[in-house]
Amino acid sequence: MENLNVTENLKVMENLKVMENLNCKAVRGSLWDYTSGSIDEAIRQDIDAHLDQCNDCVLHRGEVRSLRSGLRHLPAMNVPELLSTRLRVLASRDRSRRLIRRDFASWMGEQKLRAQLFFDNLLRPFAVPAAGGILASCLCFGIVAYNLPVTVDWENDLPVGVSTEVAIDEVSPFSCNGKDVSVQLSVDSGGNVTDYELLPGTSASPEEMQEIGNLVLYSTFSPAVRMGRRVAGKRVFTIKHISIKG
Repeated sequence: MENLNVTENLKVMENLKVMENLNCKAVRGSLWDYTSGSIDEAIRQDIDAHLDQCNDCVLHRGEVRSLRSGLRHLPAMNVPELLSTRLRVLASRDRSRRLIRRDFASWMGEQKLRAQLFFDNLLRPFAVPAAGGILASCLCFGIVAYNLPVTVDWENDLPVGVSTEVAIDEVSPFSCNGKDVSVQLSVDSGGNVTDYELLPGTSASPEEMQEIGNLVLYSTFSPAVRMGRRVAGKRVFTIKHISIKG
């Protein structure tokens, strides 16, 4: 019996304390819960007692009820699928972060996956164009090389950087009688003799000069070469006679 009396006295004291602190500001702050019916019964009775004496709070209660009624009759909005997807992605990322932070092994595995993803995203945009370019280049080169055969002629190849003088390829079958003479020949870049003359201090008769001219005319020469290019040049050739007795 004494415990029951103590409990009742405590409840009475709490109600008195609520009544002392229950002013218009406190009542208006509790009207939302009051109109929804989610407030404690004792506090509800105190608010009813306050509303019986305060017309301003009664008007405020009517505004709250009207607002609740208007919100209740608003059409229900469906959540967009994109928003739902984004929320799921955010929840998945948050869960992944929590799993990564559990231990060092999980963190290392996540770093490895990130590195693999980075290199895949970096190399894939270049892999397909590079492979296509290489195949296209090989195909074009194969077509061109097959349709344009090149025959290499090494006979007339001239070494680059080598210099040579005028040389005799073939000697004329015509003979030259008379004495031994030295002739200076002028040969152009095509191997043709443009002029010839005897060296100073030597002489020859007109018949000998004609025989020398026939010998030079029907002989073939190779032009001089400078740095790999055929150029015009001069060279002295000696015509000697050899007598063979048998």
